[in-house]
This record gives sequence, C-alpha cells and structure tokens, in this order.
Amino acid sequence: MCKKIRVAAYIKTAIEEMELAEQMSEPIIEPDDLGKNLSGMTIFRACSMSIQCITENFIKVRNNTKTGFFNKYNTIPWKEVFGMRNFIAHEYANVDEEAIFATLKNDLPVLKEVSKQILLDLQSGLLDKYI
Repeated sequence: MCKKIRVAAYIKTAIEEMELAEQMSEPIIEPDDLGKNLSGMTIFRACSMSIQCITENFIKVRNNTKTGFFNKYNTIPWKEVFGMRNFIAHEYANVDEEAIFATLKNDLPVLKEVSKQILLDLQSGLLDKYI
C-alpha cells in the first residue's frame, strides 16, 4: 500500500508542476518569445526545469511499478517522456526554444489530462496489479 501512495504522490507532483509550467508560460505566444529578452529567457529556463521535474516523476512512477502500468495510456509517447528528462539534464545547451514551446503548448496539456486519469485509475484500484 505504501508504494501505491508513493506512486500517487509522484503523479500529483507531476500534475502540480505541469500547472506551474502552464502558468509561467502563459505570456509566451511563440517560440521566439522564450529567447528575445530576459523575461522570456527566465521563463525558458524555469519551464525547462519544470519539464525535467515532470519527466523525472514519471521515471519514478515507471521504476516503482510493474511493466504494463502505462499501457492503457498509449496516447502518450512514454519513451519520449522518459527521454526528455535525460535530454534536458544532459544536453541543456542544446535544448531550443521551439522544443520547449511545443512541449509546453502541445504536449503538457495532453499529458496533464492523461495524468489526472491515471491518478483516478490508481486511486480506484484499477492499476493495483501493477503496483
């Protein structure tokens, strides 16, 4: 049971971080906004760290569950989610504004909704066989 609570906490943290990234990036209209001034660069760096935090939490979920935990949620490219953490952490100088913009505006809203469903499924017992 403790592991289930831990997995739920990782997912909740990821959702909270997605909401924070959404708020921080609200003034960003196009990728160039992330690099044209100090404010944009600050948002870029902060949101990059948020994405790293989000993906790290999903790696923790993966590492604390059995194979198949994410199978039902195949609208998310999980391998890319896990890889994004390593890319940001190890290739930080190569992360560009367009990639972060696309992640913020296109990918995170979908991931947030799926994450909320995973949390509901976890809390209702539908995912117990993977814990």
